[in-house]
Amino acid sequence: MNDNGIIAAIATAPGHGAIGIIRMSGSGVMELLGRIFLPRKNEKMKSHRMYYGNICKNGEIIDEVMVCSMLSPHSYTREDTVEIYAHGGMIVLKSVLDAVISEGAQLAEPGEFTKRAFLNGRINLTQAEAVMDLINAGSETARRAGLRQLGGGLTKRIENVRNTILAWLAHIELSIDYPEHEEEAKTVAQILAEGGEVIKGMEALYKTAEVGRILRDGIKTAIIGKPNVGKSTLLNAILSEDRAIVHEIAGTTRDILTERVVVGGVPLVLMDTAGIRETEDPVEKIGVEKSLMAAEEAELVLYMVDAQEYKGDWCLPDVSRLLDSKQVIVLVNKCDLLTVDEVQNRVRPVINVSALTGEGLDQLYMCIHELFLSGLGSSASEPDIITRERHLVLIEAAISHVKNAMSEIAQGVPEDLVSVGLRAAYMALGHILGVEVADDILDRIFMEFCVGK
Repeated sequence: MNDNGIIAAIATAPGHGAIGIIRMSGSGVMELLGRIFLPRKNEKMKSHRMYYGNICKNGEIIDEVMVCSMLSPHSYTREDTVEIYAHGGMIVLKSVLDAVISEGAQLAEPGEFTKRAFLNGRINLTQAEAVMDLINAGSETARRAGLRQLGGGLTKRIENVRNTILAWLAHIELSIDYPEHEEEAKTVAQILAEGGEVIKGMEALYKTAEVGRILRDGIKTAIIGKPNVGKSTLLNAILSEDRAIVHEIAGTTRDILTERVVVGGVPLVLMDTAGIRETEDPVEKIGVEKSLMAAEEAELVLYMVDAQEYKGDWCLPDVSRLLDSKQVIVLVNKCDLLTVDEVQNRVRPVINVSALTGEGLDQLYMCIHELFLSGLGSSASEPDIITRERHLVLIEAAISHVKNAMSEIAQGVPEDLVSVGLRAAYMALGHILGVEVADDILDRIFMEFCVGK
């Protein structure tokens, strides 16, 4: 365990609230607390108990607080840790933090508490990264993925593969150093068979990276169509608020309005765009150009058509090519103005909606989920998901090394040369868990964290 000095930070988000937390951790933290905390009852503090009293500085009471100490190793950092629960105003919290700093604590760097938890062996690097994924989770699906990774789901998969590769290396060393015991080592056929399964498992994990990216960054989604087909009304309906101006005069929307929202468990970066049409208005022309650019950059296009115009050559020439090159959902809007027969007799597989009444939106959300997250299954059977580019690069390297090693074994390459690639795969997977990771990489990872975590 590392013997580090005391670090301290405000652990709750900036702003006003009922309660705010100042967290500190390190050797000597209980002695520091004794110099600034006056409990109402004069008794020896026990670990994991709450105590009521005052925080003081230079004899002046700063705030009435509750204090909880968590002694090593039963704390988040595996060091002696104290949390002070003060009133939630920023002036109060900063004053309490100043009292802590004045007694010798250092202001914590971003993610330093979690970094200490990692360095002290409480969690591995993938679990540390999962803490940030949980904090930043933008949907229930992302929260569950982060919680599964924090609980060691990804760790177990990586460790199982590493243990298999380590067993191969051990048997190869056995056959090289002790040829008289060669019959006890795994045969080439056994290693090749196991190698195929290992590669298959790692490739399946590699494919989850796209889902991880979606959960982390969201899907860029453009709502496009002619003027007055209901694009802004749809945006407002999805957001459940009047975010965009809606008016019967065509061309109301001139610029792109962007909002983040979660539908069907899928986080979307939703863009409401100007209506696409031929126009002589120079300002509206700029809006139309921006709409087409948004459609080009989007991963998902919601193409809106007025129900009363949805017949014959309904698709705008400027966007018709998008139907073949992108994920496109055609929304026939204002279906509430049609009869049942008219809605059911559409020849194209589309979704009939009413942005005004909300009809058809559930079907839209289900469609979006099927397009992007259909492989996740239920919350009880969700797979482990790669959410970090760092993991993706290392797993890709491990797959490549194992494939090369299997190819070398099949070609009869000497075993000592085969072991070089297998060791490289073993190390790459170890880097995911934080085994022998360079300090600069650790610093870069933990700098993404908020102060106080």
